[in-house]
Order: sequence, then structure tokens, then C-alpha cells
Amino acid sequence: MRSEALALGLLAALALGCSKRTADDVPVLGQLPEFTLVDQDQQAFDRDRMVGGIWVSAFVFTHCRSTCPRLTAHMKGLQTRVSDVPTAGFLSVSVDPRNDTPEVLKAYMQKNGLDESNWRFVTGEEAAIRAVVVDGFKVGLGDDDSQAAGAEEIMHSNSFVLVDDRAQIRGYYRANNDGIGDLERDLRALARGTPP
Repeated sequence: MRSEALALGLLAALALGCSKRTADDVPVLGQLPEFTLVDQDQQAFDRDRMVGGIWVSAFVFTHCRSTCPRLTAHMKGLQTRVSDVPTAGFLSVSVDPRNDTPEVLKAYMQKNGLDESNWRFVTGEEAAIRAVVVDGFKVGLGDDDSQAAGAEEIMHSNSFVLVDDRAQIRGYYRANNDGIGDLERDLRALARGTPP
């Protein structure tokens, strides 16, 4: 009798583990505040542009030689894998607004073959970038010394941030295979719960 109960418990656990993750399984971690930046096409990009879509956000700069190319490559691969999700959008926020003008961002995207159809790469005034990154997305950003003109490396977050159709933060993900897998799973769960 006890072995039957154990077997039924294991089957129930397996069934729950195999069920699809839903939007309710992805916690709400915060709300993005109002912000306005400018994208690679010199168009205003604000929080309202994010409403209605599911966004994957990353924090990079164009002359970075360490983690940024890996973050961008992961994002490019994810963009391809979720091309069947019409509400998916991708947002790269430059953490080096002194050097990353819209023209520089545009050239970087073209040089790296990035699909601009649903990918915005934004920049803005230094204070606005710091507010969006630190106070908005709640991720780390180096101090002024690490952002000095000509600095080779700027300390910044190496995580992706998932934002839902109400501009709410729904998760932070590492830039490795497991993290990207979890990010795709949660993005798809949110997309299934978002009206077309």
C-alpha cells in the first residue's frame, strides 16, 4: 500500500514537472519607471513603446571586447529561435553614451548582422542611462571612473532582463546556455498569456 502511494506521488510529481510553464509561474519583480532614450534610427524610445510586447533587455557597449560580444551573440541567437513569437522584442541599452551615438549603434548593428525588425539599441544622456539601468532595470553599472572617456571596460551587468507586456520586470537570466534556456522558456510562457 505504501509503495503504491509512493508510486502515485512520483507520477504526480513527474506530470507536474512536464506541464508547460504559464505566465503565472513567472513572478513580477518590479515595474519599469517612465524613461525616454533614443534608438539607432534616432527615434525616441520610451517605456510606452515596450507596452504590449515581451522584451529581452541587455546592457552593453559597442567597443567592449569582453562580455558584450557574447551577450549580443546570445541575444541574436534567441531572436532567431523565437521568431515565431510576434510579440517578442529585443532591447540593448548602451552603458557608454559618451561614445555610443545613434550613428555608432546603427553601424554596430549592421556590422554584426543584427536584425533591426524587432531590436532597438538605445542611448541617451548619461544621467538618463544610469537612471534606466540602475533604478529602472535594477542592474549594476560601474561608477563614473569606469565610464571615463576612453575607458576600455565599463563595469555593467552581464544578465538579461525579461520585461512583460505591461513593462514589468519578470526575470533576470545569466548569459550561459542554462540561463538562455530559462529565458526562452519564460518568454514563451509570457507570450502565451499575452493577447495578440
